[in-house]
Amino acid sequence: MVHTASPFPLDKPKDEMVLIKPAVDGTMAAMRACHKHKVKRIVITSSIAAIYKCKDKTKVDFSNEDWTDCEIAEPYEKSKTMAEKAAWDFLESLPENERFECATINPGFVIGPNLNTAFFTSGDVISKILTGEFPGFPDIRFPTVDVRDVAQAHLEAILRPEAAGKRFILCAEAIPFI
Repeated sequence: MVHTASPFPLDKPKDEMVLIKPAVDGTMAAMRACHKHKVKRIVITSSIAAIYKCKDKTKVDFSNEDWTDCEIAEPYEKSKTMAEKAAWDFLESLPENERFECATINPGFVIGPNLNTAFFTSGDVISKILTGEFPGFPDIRFPTVDVRDVAQAHLEAILRPEAAGKRFILCAEAIPFI
């Protein structure tokens, strides 16, 4: 099973629960369904947002052992962190003989071709940069990954036995957006 849905708005919501509740509830619904139907493995789309926000502002190298600190996280970062942690905690709470396998894909800013006409925030950001809708843009870099690589990572996480129990950070490069 692959779980991919979570709200990712361009603007910070007034109430962070607008992001946190559906992220955690959706992930937990998928986890409970896997448990109920004896699914062998789930691959959850998380985000590097669940990894990189820490109190040490000088830290630049992160690994799959790192977790975002929810005390200082923005709502989206907090939602992805809480949802992913809830999934891992759920597995730990199950009796050993009822556990199933889990892997998480933690991509950076996803870019690349959209195969349908559905709205997606990453595409909206690129569109607003290209059309000049953003009045200005700071000299920052986003850790990016191609959507096709994200799709391939999901497939590999389903197919490869060694992926079970692991988190996979996906970032091809950090590119400037000015």
